[in-house]
Amino acid sequence: MSPSSPSGPVSRQGELPATVRAPAELPATVRALGWTSFLTDLSSEAIYPLLPAFVKGLGGTGFDIGLIDGLANAVAAVVRLFAGAASDRLGRRPLVLLGYSLSAIVRPLMGLVATPLGVVVVRTADRFGKGIRSAPRDALVTDLVDPAIRGRAFGHIRAMDHAGAALGPLVAMLFLLVCPGRERTLFLLAIVPALVTLAVIWRFVRDPPRRSVSGSLPAALSGAQFVLLACVALWALGAASELFLLRRAEDLGVPGPFIPLVWFAIGAVKSGAALCAGPLVDRLTPRPALVIGWLVFAAAYAGLAWAGGAVAAVACMLAVALAYGIAEPAERSLVAALSVDGRQGAAFGWYAFVQGVVALPAGLLAGALWERGPDGATRAFAVTAALAASAATLLAVACRPRRAGG
Repeated sequence: MSPSSPSGPVSRQGELPATVRAPAELPATVRALGWTSFLTDLSSEAIYPLLPAFVKGLGGTGFDIGLIDGLANAVAAVVRLFAGAASDRLGRRPLVLLGYSLSAIVRPLMGLVATPLGVVVVRTADRFGKGIRSAPRDALVTDLVDPAIRGRAFGHIRAMDHAGAALGPLVAMLFLLVCPGRERTLFLLAIVPALVTLAVIWRFVRDPPRRSVSGSLPAALSGAQFVLLACVALWALGAASELFLLRRAEDLGVPGPFIPLVWFAIGAVKSGAALCAGPLVDRLTPRPALVIGWLVFAAAYAGLAWAGGAVAAVACMLAVALAYGIAEPAERSLVAALSVDGRQGAAFGWYAFVQGVVALPAGLLAGALWERGPDGATRAFAVTAALAASAATLLAVACRPRRAGG
């Protein structure tokens, strides 16, 4: 065979040695999706850390806090399941654009609500949009990148997502220092970065050329994926709303005006950890990296259960952020590695569905434990730690995929 033999198709199929593939740059669409994640979380997280106090001011309780994210994420989970499967047939970009558009319209309405129920409705509609876009977006990343750099691709998007999540509370804190008591105005202004997000998607996000999908698709899930979903469900049952982290910080002595700063630090650690963990996931393969992330998560929540002051609480929260930064790229890379060809959207839909459906009982469980006496917070965080450790153990011993990259 001559030196001029066609090598382009071989490269696209991932058959060249890893040393040749390693320098590959992330596709432009993946980088654009990173910016959409950054801008969306900038908009969303300027609101999110203020919700506990906002709900309390509207007469809400700890149960209401658990219901807000539990119900919203459960509704989003059902939508993700259908959106992921639909994207296998319709393409990814239309659903990505639709999901971001819905959130952009609904989220600023938080500035108009007058009851805890209104907060639940707006938050649920916002997460409905997230449900439409999430699985198609992750499937689009899987379509675009070589398996050897999936960890780096998902790590990039998660890093940008958390960078926006870190900056959002900082913007909120600065705004409220200048305009104290104007939370509703801040909520309304969240539409600005949301609209920029839509412009980025319209201009830069594109579906790759795809093979036509026949009327008869292969089964959506492999056997190993069922095991992974069981592990994810067990972990998610303990991973209740992060609003409880903020409430714990306040209970342990962090002053209210500094709560957005704590949320900024959590987002910054998540962003840096995800950026660094992406290449690590590619080297270790996703499964052991995910086990490590969940074990760090369990240790951090155990620390929060028995933390005795603000400094210890904040340190444990940053450890939680580190765990998320490791686990998130690993989770998505493992779902991609196990997905059946042509059904990547359905695979991510099932993954998000399980996480979201379990979020409702998780939020209600944490809220109920929290309200049961003076040791309620200790009990709630100890249960989370135990569930995360159990999920990591099950993943380590039971989910042993035969495919490369798992």
